Order: sequence, then structure tokens, then C-alpha cells
Amino acid sequence: MAPKFPSVSLRNTFIKTLHKKPYPSISPSLPELSQSDRTVVIAGGSTGIGFAIARAFVQAKAKKLILLGRRETVLYDAIAKLKTEEDTKDTILEGRACDIANLKETQKLWTEFKAEGIEVDVLVMNAAVTGDSTAILKAGFEKTWGVFEVNVRALLDFAGWFYQQNEESKKFFVNVSSSAIHNLKTESAAIPAYGLTKNAGTLLLQQIARDTDVGEMQIVSFHPGAVLTEMARDNGFDEDMMEWDDENLAGQFAVWAASDKARPLHGRFLTVHWDVDEITSSEALQAIDADDHHLKIGVIGVDGDH
Repeated sequence: MAPKFPSVSLRNTFIKTLHKKPYPSISPSLPELSQSDRTVVIAGGSTGIGFAIARAFVQAKAKKLILLGRRETVLYDAIAKLKTEEDTKDTILEGRACDIANLKETQKLWTEFKAEGIEVDVLVMNAAVTGDSTAILKAGFEKTWGVFEVNVRALLDFAGWFYQQNEESKKFFVNVSSSAIHNLKTESAAIPAYGLTKNAGTLLLQQIARDTDVGEMQIVSFHPGAVLTEMARDNGFDEDMMEWDDENLAGQFAVWAASDKARPLHGRFLTVHWDVDEITSSEALQAIDADDHHLKIGVIGVDGDH
């Protein structure tokens, strides 16, 4: 049984306007968020938050949407469900079975993309495993490293394949991270390997963003909120454990993160609750620009200049 976490507090952040449901500024129907000329790949897009992200990209009229997952039946069911929920006439929908932790399968996937002339414009990495409440040393090497393979190594693997495509077109890398990377007393303590690996994966992309011009590949990581997904239920959560967020908030936020609107947040970690107009306001951006460590993983209390 998963521990009963308190309702997530949205107070005491430097962004004052907060959301738990979709709102107009992240609507996929906005012209500035249109994905009409783009091919979008979502790893882990068949259920839960990933499906909500897929829904939002369809609403943003993505040219082609490719869902990745290990289970073909689940992929095809997700595509069929999307077609019943949304007008998909502007979007080619496709599902491809791929275990993102299997390097042979990922090499085959990206080799096929190249052979078929598929250039991926937007990559959303949502697939993850949580591990369990077992302490890391008690869980042992193989079990803990298995979580690393999905939550860290797969990010590096996919980032490499994604970046090596056509150098002339800008790419958008959206990483669905977790508040477990900083909530050390609750989530990270309850599921140790998850907090550890989501932190490491986000730090990995933070470093890649530092070394990569935003005009080549824009990278944004975000916490998708507290959503009662299938995976959450499998880990013992239910409707009464907290005030859950609308999954479509994360879905539409991901579309915003894959737009030039999010350009100033390249390499940063955000939470889906933050109002995008406020976080891109001159006041917020001045605070971010004044501190290279702001909204990044690091050790608080150590002066990096000494």
C-alpha cells in the first residue's frame, strides 16, 4: 500500500498564479502553439498523462503523431480511443511497439525512422518506472539499475538519436519529470529508486541543454502534477489520498513546452501548476537570468564561484 501523501501544496513558490486544470494560455487551439507542420513522438503515450499529452497534440493539429510503448494492443487501443474523442483528420496517428530500455529495439526504431524519411520534430519522454518502496541497498543492484535503464539511460539514448537528425530544423525535447526530484521527505523517500533516477534523468537533460543551443534543440523538463493514473493506482493510490490534478493540464502544458513560448526556459525544470504567462513575464525571467542555478538541480547552500 502506498503511503498517504498530503494534498500537494501550491503555495510559497515564486510564481503566484497557479492552476490545477487547463486554462486559455496553454490551449492547443492557440495559433502560436500549433504543431501543424510537425511530427511528434511520445514515449509512454498510451495511458494516463501520456495519453493526455497525445490528446493535446492532436488538438494542436500535429502533422503526425507516433506513440511508443511495449504493448501493441494498448497502443492500438489508445489510437482507437483518440479517434473517438478527437477530430484527427489533420493528424496521422501511428503506434510502434518499442521497449525504450532495450537498446536493440531503440536502434531499430530510429533506423526505421531514417529509412522511412521520418524526421521527428518533437520528442516527449513520458515513459517511466517507479520501482517500489524497497530501500536501494535492499532492492539490490539489478532491480535498482533496471529503474536507471528506463528513467535515465533511455533519455540519453533517445536524446542522441533525436539530436543526430537533420541539423537544419529546430527540435523540441519535452521531459516529463517529477516533483520526486526535490520532494525528498515524501515521494523520494517513499519510492527511493524513482526519486533518484528521475533526479538523475532531469540533471542529465539539464547538462545536455547547457551544451546545446536552444536554436538546435530546446529542452524543457516539468513535473506533470498529481494525476490519478493507472500507474498510480497500481502503486496503491486512490481518489481519497489527495486532491488530484486534471491530466489535461499536463497534456496541454506539454504542447506549450514544445513551442517557442517556452524558449526562455531551456534546460530548466518547471511545475505544470505554474501560470505560463507569469513564468515568461519580464519579472520572472529576470530572476531566472540572474541566477544560472534557478530552477535547476544542484546543491543549495554551496557557492559555486569558490
